[in-house]
Amino acid sequence: MNLIIEQIDNKNKITAIAKVLGVDPVWATAIAMVESSLGTNQRSPTGCKGVFQMSSIAVKDLLQEMEKNDDDLIDIACGIAFLHLLLKRHKSIEEATAHFCDPADRGFYVDKVLAYMKIFKQ
Repeated sequence: MNLIIEQIDNKNKITAIAKVLGVDPVWATAIAMVESSLGTNQRSPTGCKGVFQMSSIAVKDLLQEMEKNDDDLIDIACGIAFLHLLLKRHKSIEEATAHFCDPADRGFYVDKVLAYMKIFKQ
């Protein structure tokens, strides 16, 4: 099968993340191929977009399941994915951080995160 660069990039991302989460990368890639042909901009007839065509219903189901089962890897993967979306939307770490937490906590929360960033960079 001849894949274009975008498909190869997405296949590599899927493989890396699937391995970390203990999911068969071949299975995950095959699902993504059926859903979107490994493309990032495909849109389904129901309005889903992206490599896995995740709907709000699927994401809601995932979050409800996470409340029942403590799975650190899924929690971490979802948290990082959410940070990625916030950063794309808000364009700066400070703004993305401010939208990650409760609005009432924004002031001290952002300061605390920035302080920890300095510590972890050392």
